Amino acid sequence: MTALRQLASPTGLRHGDHVFWTFDDPSDFSAAVLPYLDEGRWLGEQLLLTGTSRAALLDGLADLPERDQMLASGQLEVRLICDIVDPARGLEPVEQMESYRRQVAAALGRGRTGLRVAADVTTLAQRGSVDRRQLHVYERLADRMTASVALTALCLYDSWLDDDVLRPLAVLHPDQHHGGRVLGCLCERGPWLSLRGEVDLSLADAVLRALVDVTRDAPGEVVLDLADLEFLDVAGARMLATAVRLLGEVGVHLRLVRARRPVGRCLQLFDLADGQAVCT
Repeated sequence: MTALRQLASPTGLRHGDHVFWTFDDPSDFSAAVLPYLDEGRWLGEQLLLTGTSRAALLDGLADLPERDQMLASGQLEVRLICDIVDPARGLEPVEQMESYRRQVAAALGRGRTGLRVAADVTTLAQRGSVDRRQLHVYERLADRMTASVALTALCLYDSWLDDDVLRPLAVLHPDQHHGGRVLGCLCERGPWLSLRGEVDLSLADAVLRALVDVTRDAPGEVVLDLADLEFLDVAGARMLATAVRLLGEVGVHLRLVRARRPVGRCLQLFDLADGQAVCT
């Protein structure tokens, strides 16, 4: 099981870590990015910082040791979101993952130990519901890929974004720096999509939005593994019943498997145990 972590510091991170981090202002942004990238420098990683303004990004890196030397050597790259995401096409999650995979391979080919990415993707979260759905898919795919290649990812979002925007994004990351204790997350670090931790009334809506968005285009059936779901209340079970219904309306069968017995009993309240949930 991938442990769910509430992080106080953006350090101590290694390949496979996929972090959701909110920041309050430019100084708070720098306070997260500087130690994160400096750790990557010490580890011999390729470093990539992306955002909306090159000048602002470079200002945020002003105190990074060896900043100018790394920029000159190519170990550190600064890119703009508009150069990565075509505004006319929007975010293409699969293409972005293929690009990151190539960048990891290129970094290893240059003798680096891996790729460390810090991305301020606030601007992508500000768009409409269709674009946010693609962003949810992107984060799901990023989490899956981060677990399989030499990649460490810090996804940065401005904290002034509405909670109904931030929370579905947060649940797609096992590591978080936002709010209080991390309750639950959706991740895909095994054969199936997995719902882990705890889901109660406070998290149910966020999980519903993320779950429906990342699975609605799947062909036929999606298996949701509940083996590591430690707690589910009635609101959480109702949310899963709603997800089953909404996905069924677009031709996707959501099959819930390996629920623990207490979770399974809660699912039975909404007739999800018979043929849809497999309890262990």
